[in-house]
Amino acid sequence: MFWFATGFAAEPALRTNVLMIVADDLGTDKLSGYGEHPNPPNTPVLDTLARQGVRFDNAYAYPMCSPTRAAILTGRYGRRDGLGAIVTWPATWELPLREVLLSEVLHDNGYATAMIGKWHLSGPRTPSAYRHPNLQGFDHAAGSINNLYFEDEGRSNRAAATTNYFRWERFEDGTEAIVDTYATATTTKDALSWVQGAAEPWFLYVAYNSAHAPFHVPPGASIPANAPAPVKYAAMVEDLDREVGRLLGGLPTGQREHTLVVFVADNGTPHGVVTPPRDPAHGKGSLFEGGVNVPLIVAGPGVTPGVSQALVHVVDLLPTVRDRVGVPTPLSTVPLDGVSFVEVLTNPASPGPRKFVYCEKFGPAGPPPYRDPGGRSVRDDRYKLIVDRTGAWFYDLQGRDDDGPGRPPESLVGDERARYEALAAELARLERELTFAY
Repeated sequence: MFWFATGFAAEPALRTNVLMIVADDLGTDKLSGYGEHPNPPNTPVLDTLARQGVRFDNAYAYPMCSPTRAAILTGRYGRRDGLGAIVTWPATWELPLREVLLSEVLHDNGYATAMIGKWHLSGPRTPSAYRHPNLQGFDHAAGSINNLYFEDEGRSNRAAATTNYFRWERFEDGTEAIVDTYATATTTKDALSWVQGAAEPWFLYVAYNSAHAPFHVPPGASIPANAPAPVKYAAMVEDLDREVGRLLGGLPTGQREHTLVVFVADNGTPHGVVTPPRDPAHGKGSLFEGGVNVPLIVAGPGVTPGVSQALVHVVDLLPTVRDRVGVPTPLSTVPLDGVSFVEVLTNPASPGPRKFVYCEKFGPAGPPPYRDPGGRSVRDDRYKLIVDRTGAWFYDLQGRDDDGPGRPPESLVGDERARYEALAAELARLERELTFAY
């Protein structure tokens, strides 16, 4: 088992390393430490990490993979760069190289940098293809360019047979090949291989494919091959938890104490593995809490353990990490949508800087106009507004892990009417200000 000591000084003597771990398709209902589901997978490593750091209960992402990953690394909303939907296998749009990523900010300030695992911000047919992460500030990059299967994205010509976690296309610094190693374990192995030889300070971005489909029985799991999808998914989450433990436990001796660890997921649980009492229709791909409220845990030096109710969006991770490790913001004329919540890391009871948190879904990836506007949502400390093709719906989230019943705005009176108007005004402001930059 790993651990972090408590009572770190605000500014450690050694420069702070940054380990950012991104899980795929993992909602708050699937981590036992969040206590939101009566029968979650067993996740002791992540539960321990949450107790040793700050567990954020109100952290939000996009409802799909690529937009969240772009937002994490750029600190900007998807309207800025066209990432409102996934980068599919045949896609020609990638995250523009003009975007300044967290990897570039840290690299320019003396950090060794590596991206290990799932990238999903470019594709085989985009301009930068497999070199994309290297061109965006990562000294080393190894993993999968997209998902581990091709069926719903246009099968690769090199893939003579179906690919999955046991047979998949792995790239390393621009060169790709089909491999026959288990993807989740390989991600951990590749991450540990790089970090053992990396000069400090380092930034290691580890993006596991798990627990994204295809659902399967991980090595060592004691469930039948024909187990239902939710059972296989739970086994994958438990395997992911063990791999996170292996990653944390395998960091070079003496480095954990000055390593900031950020664990986050890219969106909520897929509808096919959502189990009662949760509503499967309110999972991944939706703007309901089950689609956009994601696990976020931050632990390490200068972090006071606790549980935070502060509103946080994944665009906030770049400025927060930047502030925590003490590197300057690069001079740029592009707007940063993220706001630093570094104060919450030392005082988890702090309300944080955000009054509202915003989520959106649109597509396809690339410039407007968009064929699928999807919808938008915004919430404050209690209420939430979703506006989509069915209309506008107002939700009271107090005391709930899900959204509860939605009400039309015309039914609201008094304080709720005022709160709705404030939420609607925030949505209108964002619609005016979030403009495509390319």
